[in-house]
Amino acid sequence: MISNNNFYNSASVYYDKMIDFDSALQKRKILLSNFVDEKIKSVADVGCGTGVDSISLSQLRLNVTSFDPSAEMINTARTNSDKHNCKIDFHTFGANEIPKTYYNKFDLVVSLGNTLANIPFTKIEKSVAKLFKLLKKDGRVLIQILNYEKILSEDERIVNITKKDDEYFIRFYDFGKKDLTFNILRFNSDHTSEKELISTKIFPYTAKELKKIFKETGFNKVELFGSLDKKPFDASLSNDLVLLAVK
Repeated sequence: MISNNNFYNSASVYYDKMIDFDSALQKRKILLSNFVDEKIKSVADVGCGTGVDSISLSQLRLNVTSFDPSAEMINTARTNSDKHNCKIDFHTFGANEIPKTYYNKFDLVVSLGNTLANIPFTKIEKSVAKLFKLLKKDGRVLIQILNYEKILSEDERIVNITKKDDEYFIRFYDFGKKDLTFNILRFNSDHTSEKELISTKIFPYTAKELKKIFKETGFNKVELFGSLDKKPFDASLSNDLVLLAVK
């Protein structure tokens, strides 16, 4: 198994193809508009990946600063940003590594695409505290991870199967005692011997655990949703866990 950073460095080569970047961008822009109002001018995207959320937020006329520990993901995000004529400030930092110079700078912090589930149990409290410090007074944080209560109860190993052009991408789990191993298998449909398998650890935080951490960090109001379109959260039914908190 490779390190988390190396996992995403490797995945950056085909990540946009796997998620269908252009389609994801249009959907994300609509969904994120539900969380933006006239009070929000500046946004930090923590765990920006190849930039789909950062670009969506920039297209909503916000000033965006983006962070990701994977240098190759950041490189791809910069390319995507240039392609869409967006001015975004990109930095290679993980959630708990962001410097003090960014404290109290943002009206909104977003961390979507399962970013928090990549943070080990030993670092989650420090990382959430960092998100808190990035925000101005009355700022908001928007988090989205998968609903691991549902995943674990159903014992569902397959996350997604995608085909794009001549390639298949199969995302699946191996279940451990406390964590999960997240795998991406990529292969050519005409030449199945041309394959690649990469794996990394995932930490399955529950709604109760995350809400407790955010409350103890100092957030005044914490709301839970089952998706970015603000459907109610149901631990047994929702595919996603979305958390919205106010400093």
